Amino acid sequence: MSVFSRTSFLGLAVVFAVELGGRGATAHAEPPGQAAIGASLPRPASSRQVRLDTIVRQGDTFSARLEGGAQAELTLDPRLQDAAEEVFQTFQLPYAGAVVISIPDGRVLALAGRSTVSPELGAEELALHPWAPAASVFKVVSASALVADGGVTATSRTCYHGGVSSILPDNLVDIPRIDRSCATLAYGLGKSQNAIIAKFATRNLTPDKLERMAHAFGFGETIPFDVPLESSHIDVPADDHLEFARTAAGFWHSTLSPMHGALMAATVANQGTMPTPHLIERAVGSEGQPLALPARPGRAVMTPAVAREVGQMMELTTRMGTAKGAFHDRKGHPLLPVSVAGKTGTLSAQTDRGYLGYSWFIGYAPADHPKIAFAVVIGNHASWRIKAAYVGRRLVEEYLAGAAAERHPHLLTAAR
Repeated sequence: MSVFSRTSFLGLAVVFAVELGGRGATAHAEPPGQAAIGASLPRPASSRQVRLDTIVRQGDTFSARLEGGAQAELTLDPRLQDAAEEVFQTFQLPYAGAVVISIPDGRVLALAGRSTVSPELGAEELALHPWAPAASVFKVVSASALVADGGVTATSRTCYHGGVSSILPDNLVDIPRIDRSCATLAYGLGKSQNAIIAKFATRNLTPDKLERMAHAFGFGETIPFDVPLESSHIDVPADDHLEFARTAAGFWHSTLSPMHGALMAATVANQGTMPTPHLIERAVGSEGQPLALPARPGRAVMTPAVAREVGQMMELTTRMGTAKGAFHDRKGHPLLPVSVAGKTGTLSAQTDRGYLGYSWFIGYAPADHPKIAFAVVIGNHASWRIKAAYVGRRLVEEYLAGAAAERHPHLLTAAR
Protein backbone atom coordinates (compact mmCIF):
# COMPACT_ATOMS: atom_id res chain seq x y z
CA MET A 1 0.00 0.00 0.00
CA SER A 2 1.20 3.50 -0.82
CA VAL A 3 2.69 5.54 2.00
CA PHE A 4 0.32 8.30 0.88
CA SER A 5 -2.77 6.19 1.61
CA ARG A 6 -5.72 7.58 3.58
CA THR A 7 -7.89 5.73 6.07
CA SER A 8 -11.16 6.63 7.75
CA PHE A 9 -10.48 5.02 11.12
CA LEU A 10 -7.27 3.94 12.77
CA GLY A 11 -6.73 2.05 15.98
CA LEU A 12 -3.50 3.57 17.25
CA ALA A 13 -4.09 5.39 20.53
CA VAL A 14 -1.89 8.20 21.72
CA VAL A 15 -1.23 9.53 25.17
CA PHE A 16 -3.19 12.74 24.76
CA ALA A 17 -6.96 12.99 24.64
CA VAL A 18 -7.09 15.29 21.62
CA GLU A 19 -10.30 16.00 19.77
CA LEU A 20 -9.62 15.76 16.06
CA GLY A 21 -9.47 19.07 14.30
CA GLY A 22 -7.61 20.72 17.19
CA ARG A 23 -10.73 21.77 19.10
CA GLY A 24 -11.36 21.25 22.77
CA ALA A 25 -8.09 19.44 23.38
CA THR A 26 -7.21 18.39 26.90
CA ALA A 27 -3.66 17.92 28.10
CA HIS A 28 -2.38 16.58 31.38
CA ALA A 29 0.90 16.15 33.18
CA GLU A 30 0.61 12.42 32.60
CA PRO A 31 -1.01 10.59 29.68
CA PRO A 32 -4.71 10.60 30.59
CA GLY A 33 -6.49 8.90 27.78
CA GLN A 34 -6.49 7.70 24.22
CA ALA A 35 -7.54 9.07 20.85
CA ALA A 36 -7.29 7.46 17.43
CA ILE A 37 -4.90 9.14 15.05
CA GLY A 38 -5.76 9.64 11.45
CA ALA A 39 -9.52 9.46 11.91
CA SER A 40 -11.09 11.39 9.07
CA LEU A 41 -9.72 14.91 9.02
CA PRO A 42 -11.99 17.68 7.75
CA ARG A 43 -11.22 18.27 4.08
CA PRO A 44 -11.88 21.84 2.97
CA ALA A 45 -13.89 22.29 -0.18
CA SER A 46 -11.07 23.65 -2.30
CA SER A 47 -9.91 22.96 -5.84
CA ARG A 48 -6.33 23.45 -4.64
CA GLN A 49 -6.29 20.56 -2.14
CA VAL A 50 -3.97 17.67 -3.09
CA ARG A 51 -5.46 14.18 -2.87
CA LEU A 52 -2.55 12.21 -1.43
CA ASP A 53 -4.15 8.90 -2.34
CA THR A 54 -3.77 9.78 -6.04
CA ILE A 55 -0.03 10.51 -6.04
CA VAL A 56 1.85 8.74 -8.81
CA ARG A 57 5.49 8.84 -9.80
CA GLN A 58 6.79 9.00 -13.34
CA GLY A 59 10.57 8.97 -13.38
CA ASP A 60 11.70 11.81 -11.16
CA THR A 61 8.35 13.59 -11.11
CA PHE A 62 5.44 13.15 -8.70
CA SER A 63 1.93 14.22 -9.66
CA ALA A 64 -1.51 14.03 -8.09
CA ARG A 65 -5.11 14.98 -8.65
CA LEU A 66 -6.59 17.97 -6.87
CA GLU A 67 -10.05 18.31 -5.41
CA GLY A 68 -12.27 19.44 -8.25
CA GLY A 69 -10.51 17.44 -10.96
CA ALA A 70 -7.40 19.50 -11.65
CA GLN A 71 -3.93 17.94 -11.88
CA ALA A 72 -0.75 19.04 -10.12
CA GLU A 73 2.95 18.43 -10.40
CA LEU A 74 4.37 18.15 -6.90
CA THR A 75 7.45 19.56 -5.22
CA LEU A 76 8.64 16.18 -3.88
CA ASP A 77 12.31 15.38 -4.45
CA PRO A 78 12.71 11.71 -5.48
CA ARG A 79 16.05 11.32 -3.75
CA LEU A 80 14.82 12.58 -0.38
CA GLN A 81 11.44 10.88 -0.67
CA ASP A 82 13.13 7.56 -1.43
CA ALA A 83 15.60 7.99 1.42
CA ALA A 84 12.88 8.50 4.00
CA GLU A 85 10.74 5.62 2.75
CA GLU A 86 13.66 3.22 2.44
CA VAL A 87 14.97 3.75 5.96
CA PHE A 88 11.47 3.30 7.40
CA GLN A 89 11.01 0.08 5.46
CA THR A 90 14.51 -1.25 6.16
CA PHE A 91 14.18 -0.93 9.93
CA GLN A 92 10.53 -2.03 10.04
CA LEU A 93 9.54 0.72 12.44
CA PRO A 94 6.26 0.46 14.35
CA TYR A 95 5.33 4.07 13.51
CA ALA A 96 7.37 6.70 11.69
CA GLY A 97 6.85 10.01 9.91
CA ALA A 98 9.20 12.46 8.23
CA VAL A 99 9.03 15.77 6.38
CA VAL A 100 11.73 17.75 4.56
CA ILE A 101 11.17 21.39 3.57
CA SER A 102 13.21 23.67 1.32
CA ILE A 103 14.45 26.95 2.80
CA PRO A 104 13.37 29.69 2.30
CA ASP A 105 10.59 28.89 -0.18
CA GLY A 106 8.75 26.19 1.82
CA ARG A 107 8.66 23.56 -0.94
CA VAL A 108 7.94 20.15 0.58
CA LEU A 109 10.72 17.86 -0.61
CA ALA A 110 9.74 14.72 1.29
CA LEU A 111 6.52 13.59 2.95
CA ALA A 112 6.67 10.07 4.32
CA GLY A 113 4.87 7.87 6.81
CA ARG A 114 4.95 4.14 7.44
CA SER A 115 3.82 1.70 10.12
CA THR A 116 4.52 -2.00 10.49
CA VAL A 117 1.87 -2.24 13.20
CA SER A 118 -0.86 -0.56 11.15
CA PRO A 119 0.16 -0.82 7.48
CA GLU A 120 -2.86 1.23 6.43
CA LEU A 121 -1.23 4.33 7.91
CA GLY A 122 0.56 6.63 5.51
CA ALA A 123 1.96 10.12 5.20
CA GLU A 124 -1.34 11.85 5.86
CA GLU A 125 -1.69 10.20 9.27
CA LEU A 126 1.97 10.03 10.33
CA ALA A 127 3.46 13.17 8.75
CA LEU A 128 0.59 15.65 8.89
CA HIS A 129 -1.18 14.61 12.10
CA PRO A 130 0.08 15.60 15.61
CA TRP A 131 0.04 12.02 16.86
CA ALA A 132 3.06 12.34 19.15
CA PRO A 133 3.84 14.54 22.15
CA ALA A 134 6.22 17.36 21.24
CA ALA A 135 8.53 16.20 24.04
CA SER A 136 11.84 18.08 24.30
CA VAL A 137 11.38 19.58 20.84
CA PHE A 138 9.21 22.07 22.72
CA LYS A 139 12.38 23.35 24.39
CA VAL A 140 13.01 25.27 21.14
CA VAL A 141 9.86 27.28 21.89
CA SER A 142 10.94 27.81 25.51
CA ALA A 143 14.45 28.88 24.55
CA SER A 144 13.04 31.31 21.97
CA ALA A 145 10.71 32.82 24.56
CA LEU A 146 13.55 33.12 27.10
CA VAL A 147 15.75 34.99 24.65
CA ALA A 148 12.96 37.12 23.16
CA ASP A 149 10.98 37.97 26.31
CA GLY A 150 12.83 36.61 29.34
CA GLY A 151 16.00 38.68 29.35
CA VAL A 152 18.09 35.50 29.03
CA THR A 153 20.91 34.78 26.59
CA ALA A 154 22.57 31.60 25.42
CA THR A 155 25.41 32.26 27.88
CA SER A 156 23.18 32.91 30.92
CA ARG A 157 24.08 30.42 33.66
CA THR A 158 22.26 28.63 36.45
CA CYS A 159 23.25 25.98 38.98
CA TYR A 160 21.13 22.87 39.22
CA HIS A 161 20.77 19.28 40.31
CA GLY A 162 18.87 16.35 38.84
CA GLY A 163 16.52 16.90 35.93
CA VAL A 164 17.90 14.12 33.78
CA SER A 165 14.55 12.42 33.12
CA SER A 166 12.01 14.33 35.19
CA ILE A 167 11.13 17.65 36.81
CA LEU A 168 10.52 17.61 40.58
CA PRO A 169 9.63 20.55 42.86
CA ASP A 170 13.15 20.75 44.31
CA ASN A 171 14.60 21.16 40.78
CA LEU A 172 13.06 24.63 40.68
CA VAL A 173 14.76 26.06 43.77
CA ASP A 174 18.38 26.77 44.67
CA ILE A 175 19.86 24.18 47.02
CA PRO A 176 23.58 25.07 47.19
CA ARG A 177 24.66 21.88 48.95
CA ILE A 178 23.44 19.72 46.03
CA ASP A 179 23.51 22.22 43.15
CA ARG A 180 26.99 21.05 42.22
CA SER A 181 26.67 21.71 38.48
CA CYS A 182 26.33 25.07 36.77
CA ALA A 183 25.76 25.53 33.04
CA THR A 184 24.35 27.86 30.39
CA LEU A 185 21.01 27.95 28.64
CA ALA A 186 22.85 26.78 25.50
CA TYR A 187 24.08 23.72 27.36
CA GLY A 188 20.57 23.10 28.64
CA LEU A 189 19.15 23.09 25.12
CA GLY A 190 21.97 21.09 23.53
CA LYS A 191 22.00 18.47 26.28
CA SER A 192 18.22 18.68 26.77
CA GLN A 193 18.86 19.20 30.48
CA ASN A 194 15.40 19.51 31.98
CA ALA A 195 16.31 21.21 35.27
CA ILE A 196 18.15 24.02 33.47
CA ILE A 197 15.24 24.78 31.14
CA ALA A 198 12.71 24.49 33.96
CA LYS A 199 14.64 26.83 36.25
CA PHE A 200 15.12 29.48 33.57
CA ALA A 201 11.46 29.25 32.53
CA THR A 202 9.96 29.55 36.00
CA ARG A 203 12.21 32.49 36.89
CA ASN A 204 12.15 34.43 33.63
CA LEU A 205 8.88 33.62 31.89
CA THR A 206 5.20 33.82 32.64
CA PRO A 207 2.62 31.38 31.25
CA ASP A 208 1.37 34.17 28.98
CA LYS A 209 4.83 34.74 27.49
CA LEU A 210 5.43 31.04 26.85
CA GLU A 211 1.98 30.56 25.37
CA ARG A 212 2.42 33.61 23.16
CA MET A 213 5.64 32.20 21.72
CA ALA A 214 4.02 28.78 21.25
CA HIS A 215 1.20 30.35 19.24
CA ALA A 216 3.72 32.40 17.25
CA PHE A 217 5.37 29.07 16.33
CA GLY A 218 1.97 27.79 15.16
CA PHE A 219 0.78 25.71 18.11
CA GLY A 220 -3.00 25.86 18.22
CA GLU A 221 -3.02 27.80 14.95
CA THR A 222 -4.11 26.96 11.43
CA ILE A 223 -1.10 26.56 9.15
CA PRO A 224 -2.07 26.84 5.46
CA PHE A 225 -1.04 23.87 3.34
CA ASP A 226 -2.11 22.04 0.19
CA VAL A 227 -3.40 19.12 2.28
CA PRO A 228 -5.48 19.43 5.47
CA LEU A 229 -3.04 19.96 8.34
CA GLU A 230 -4.32 19.49 11.86
CA SER A 231 -3.07 22.01 14.42
CA SER A 232 -0.56 20.92 17.02
CA HIS A 233 -1.93 21.30 20.54
CA ILE A 234 -0.60 23.41 23.40
CA ASP A 235 -1.85 23.82 26.95
CA VAL A 236 0.25 26.06 29.22
CA PRO A 237 -0.88 25.74 32.86
CA ALA A 238 -1.42 29.18 34.34
CA ASP A 239 -1.93 28.22 37.98
CA ASP A 240 0.44 25.31 38.55
CA HIS A 241 4.09 26.27 38.96
CA LEU A 242 5.41 22.73 38.62
CA GLU A 243 3.31 21.86 35.58
CA PHE A 244 4.36 25.12 33.93
CA ALA A 245 7.99 24.08 34.42
CA ARG A 246 7.26 20.64 32.98
CA THR A 247 5.52 22.19 29.99
CA ALA A 248 8.53 24.39 29.24
CA ALA A 249 10.82 21.34 29.40
CA GLY A 250 8.57 19.30 27.10
CA PHE A 251 6.82 16.97 29.55
CA TRP A 252 3.39 16.56 27.97
CA HIS A 253 0.97 19.47 27.49
CA SER A 254 1.82 19.69 23.76
CA THR A 255 1.55 17.61 20.60
CA LEU A 256 3.36 17.98 17.30
CA SER A 257 3.23 16.70 13.73
CA PRO A 258 6.36 16.12 11.63
CA MET A 259 5.22 18.84 9.23
CA HIS A 260 4.95 21.32 12.07
CA GLY A 261 8.28 20.14 13.52
CA ALA A 262 10.00 20.79 10.19
CA LEU A 263 8.42 24.25 10.08
CA MET A 264 9.73 24.98 13.58
CA ALA A 265 13.26 24.16 12.44
CA ALA A 266 12.73 26.14 9.24
CA THR A 267 11.67 29.17 11.30
CA VAL A 268 14.93 29.25 13.20
CA ALA A 269 16.91 28.62 10.00
CA ASN A 270 14.99 31.31 8.09
CA GLN A 271 15.90 34.16 10.44
CA GLY A 272 12.72 33.92 12.46
CA THR A 273 10.19 33.72 9.61
CA MET A 274 8.19 30.52 9.19
CA PRO A 275 7.85 29.60 5.50
CA THR A 276 4.42 28.64 4.24
CA PRO A 277 4.74 25.01 3.15
CA HIS A 278 3.48 23.95 -0.24
CA LEU A 279 3.30 20.68 -2.14
CA ILE A 280 2.07 21.97 -5.50
CA GLU A 281 4.77 23.01 -7.96
CA ARG A 282 2.34 23.83 -10.75
CA ALA A 283 -1.23 22.89 -11.60
CA VAL A 284 -3.46 22.63 -14.65
CA GLY A 285 -7.23 22.54 -14.91
CA SER A 286 -9.38 19.80 -16.40
CA GLU A 287 -8.87 21.31 -19.86
CA GLY A 288 -5.12 21.75 -19.48
CA GLN A 289 -5.18 25.44 -18.65
CA PRO A 290 -2.55 26.66 -16.13
CA LEU A 291 -4.01 27.44 -12.72
CA ALA A 292 -2.86 30.37 -10.62
CA LEU A 293 -1.47 29.38 -7.25
CA PRO A 294 -2.02 31.48 -4.13
CA ALA A 295 0.68 33.72 -2.72
CA ARG A 296 2.66 32.08 0.06
CA PRO A 297 3.93 34.76 2.45
CA GLY A 298 5.81 33.59 5.53
CA ARG A 299 4.81 34.38 9.11
CA ALA A 300 7.07 36.32 11.46
CA VAL A 301 7.74 34.36 14.65
CA MET A 302 10.75 36.11 16.16
CA THR A 303 13.45 38.57 15.21
CA PRO A 304 16.50 37.49 13.22
CA ALA A 305 18.70 38.16 16.26
CA VAL A 306 16.68 35.78 18.44
CA ALA A 307 16.64 33.15 15.68
CA ARG A 308 20.42 33.32 15.31
CA GLU A 309 20.94 32.82 19.03
CA VAL A 310 18.52 29.90 19.20
CA GLY A 311 20.12 28.38 16.09
CA GLN A 312 23.58 28.54 17.65
CA MET A 313 22.24 26.68 20.68
CA MET A 314 20.65 24.05 18.43
CA GLU A 315 24.03 23.41 16.80
CA LEU A 316 25.28 22.14 20.17
CA THR A 317 22.77 19.29 19.96
CA THR A 318 24.76 17.59 17.20
CA ARG A 319 28.18 18.88 18.24
CA MET A 320 28.24 17.84 21.91
CA GLY A 321 24.64 17.16 22.95
CA THR A 322 21.97 14.52 22.68
CA ALA A 323 22.49 13.86 18.94
CA LYS A 324 26.29 13.82 18.95
CA GLY A 325 26.39 10.04 18.53
CA ALA A 326 24.28 10.17 15.37
CA PHE A 327 26.54 12.73 13.71
CA HIS A 328 30.00 11.54 14.83
CA ASP A 329 31.87 8.25 14.72
CA ARG A 330 33.21 6.51 17.82
CA LYS A 331 36.39 8.58 17.68
CA GLY A 332 34.41 11.81 17.62
CA HIS A 333 34.97 12.58 13.94
CA PRO A 334 32.04 14.23 12.11
CA LEU A 335 30.16 11.95 9.74
CA LEU A 336 29.04 14.86 7.54
CA PRO A 337 31.01 17.61 5.80
CA VAL A 338 28.59 20.26 7.10
CA SER A 339 27.26 21.22 10.51
CA VAL A 340 23.64 20.46 11.40
CA ALA A 341 21.52 22.35 13.93
CA GLY A 342 18.83 20.31 15.63
CA LYS A 343 16.83 19.28 18.64
CA THR A 344 16.00 15.83 19.93
CA GLY A 345 12.95 14.77 21.87
CA THR A 346 12.30 11.57 23.79
CA LEU A 347 9.23 10.55 25.77
CA SER A 348 7.49 7.25 26.48
CA ALA A 349 4.02 6.17 27.50
CA GLN A 350 1.62 3.26 27.67
CA THR A 351 -0.95 3.26 24.86
CA ASP A 352 -3.69 0.81 23.91
CA ARG A 353 -1.00 -0.99 21.87
CA GLY A 354 1.36 -1.23 24.83
CA TYR A 355 4.57 0.69 25.45
CA LEU A 356 5.50 3.33 22.90
CA GLY A 357 8.71 5.32 23.02
CA TYR A 358 8.64 8.53 20.97
CA SER A 359 11.90 9.66 19.38
CA TRP A 360 12.07 13.10 17.70
CA PHE A 361 14.68 14.96 15.74
CA ILE A 362 14.08 18.29 14.04
CA GLY A 363 16.83 20.29 12.41
CA TYR A 364 18.26 22.15 9.45
CA ALA A 365 21.38 22.02 7.31
CA PRO A 366 23.88 23.29 6.53
CA ALA A 367 23.80 25.19 9.80
CA ASP A 368 25.72 28.19 8.46
CA HIS A 369 23.65 28.62 5.25
CA PRO A 370 20.48 26.53 5.60
CA LYS A 371 18.94 24.91 2.54
CA ILE A 372 16.65 22.31 4.10
CA ALA A 373 14.74 21.84 7.33
CA PHE A 374 13.33 18.51 8.43
CA ALA A 375 11.58 16.59 11.19
CA VAL A 376 11.44 12.90 11.99
CA VAL A 377 9.39 11.15 14.65
CA ILE A 378 9.48 7.44 15.43
CA GLY A 379 7.18 5.49 17.71
CA ASN A 380 9.26 2.55 18.93
CA HIS A 381 8.38 -0.42 21.06
CA ALA A 382 10.54 -1.17 24.10
CA SER A 383 13.12 -2.95 21.93
CA TRP A 384 13.80 0.03 19.66
CA ARG A 385 15.97 -0.28 16.55
CA ILE A 386 16.91 3.29 15.58
CA LYS A 387 16.33 6.80 16.83
CA ALA A 388 15.09 9.77 14.85
CA ALA A 389 18.47 11.53 14.77
CA TYR A 390 19.86 8.69 12.63
CA VAL A 391 17.12 9.25 10.05
CA GLY A 392 17.79 12.98 10.17
CA ARG A 393 21.43 12.39 9.33
CA ARG A 394 20.48 10.11 6.44
CA LEU A 395 18.23 12.82 5.01
CA VAL A 396 21.03 15.37 5.17
CA GLU A 397 23.41 12.88 3.51
CA GLU A 398 20.98 12.39 0.64
CA TYR A 399 20.44 16.12 0.25
CA LEU A 400 24.20 16.72 0.06
CA ALA A 401 24.64 13.87 -2.43
CA GLY A 402 21.86 15.31 -4.61
CA ALA A 403 23.33 18.81 -4.45
CA ALA A 404 26.73 17.46 -5.45
CA ALA A 405 25.20 15.58 -8.40
CA GLU A 406 23.53 18.79 -9.59
CA ARG A 407 26.81 20.71 -9.39
CA HIS A 408 28.77 17.98 -11.17
CA PRO A 409 26.35 16.11 -13.48
CA HIS A 410 29.26 14.71 -15.50
CA LEU A 411 30.29 12.61 -12.48
CA LEU A 412 26.81 11.11 -12.32
CA THR A 413 26.89 10.38 -16.06
CA ALA A 414 30.31 8.75 -15.76
CA ALA A 415 29.10 6.60 -12.88
CA ARG A 416 26.27 5.29 -15.03
